Amino acid sequence: MHLNIALISNLNKTFNKSPEFVCTFNIKFDILILGNIEVCMDNLDLNKFNIACEDFIAGKYILANIKIKAIINAINESEKLTDLVSSCLDGFDFATTWKESVTSQGLIIPNDDKCIIAYCLNVLYNLNEGSITLLDLLNKYFSSSKLSGGEEFKLFVNTIIKPFKLAINNEYNRVYANLEVVYQNEVFYKLIGVAEANINNIDEIRLKEIEREELKLLLTAIKDASERKDKQLVYTIMVGIDYFVKFNKRAKNIYLQLKDCFERI
Repeated sequence: MHLNIALISNLNKTFNKSPEFVCTFNIKFDILILGNIEVCMDNLDLNKFNIACEDFIAGKYILANIKIKAIINAINESEKLTDLVSSCLDGFDFATTWKESVTSQGLIIPNDDKCIIAYCLNVLYNLNEGSITLLDLLNKYFSSSKLSGGEEFKLFVNTIIKPFKLAINNEYNRVYANLEVVYQNEVFYKLIGVAEANINNIDEIRLKEIEREELKLLLTAIKDASERKDKQLVYTIMVGIDYFVKFNKRAKNIYLQLKDCFERI
């Protein structure tokens, strides 16, 4: 049995995303729904991928096929991860790299993160598509007289899954870390401006005095949390403001102004 190099054209179509993702903010964030407010949370897609990998690493051979599918699905379901792997697959010659990696000492995978991602994803994709079974792959490329029962699977984990997980995390952090910082700073800056403007004009809102004071406290709290860049507290206060406007419709426009601060640039 051999890996099906012809599958690579399908692989590139599957993960065919624009390479422009490095220099754009048009990336959909994973969303956590709290009441009626959509809260942008960091790295939910990467966490799902990591959980799938850790589940494979901690698992047994018997469920490996299901867990390979889970890893691939975690990538497919994330726009950021599909963009990332697409950039790694672009121009990658798997046929040549695979032949070079097969040695008398076993598989020697590339050492560059982007090449590791492209290489390991090709292997996993072939397994998921049934081009080669995991048993055949283990027997042909991970078997040795020095290994006892079950150690071939551990060697596969150490050779393919662990480096793949690490490389994905390295590239994800390299590509998206700065974008996240810039985005979050923009959100905090805009929240402070909206909160200050509405605090200054709080008397113009047609509310009862006690309701006006409650709203002012909430706006002051979100301003202070934004100045401290306390993301979790900001999210919590937004839920509180969402609850407040359900009973005080005249303040809904303020909530919408604050919610707009979370929009992508």
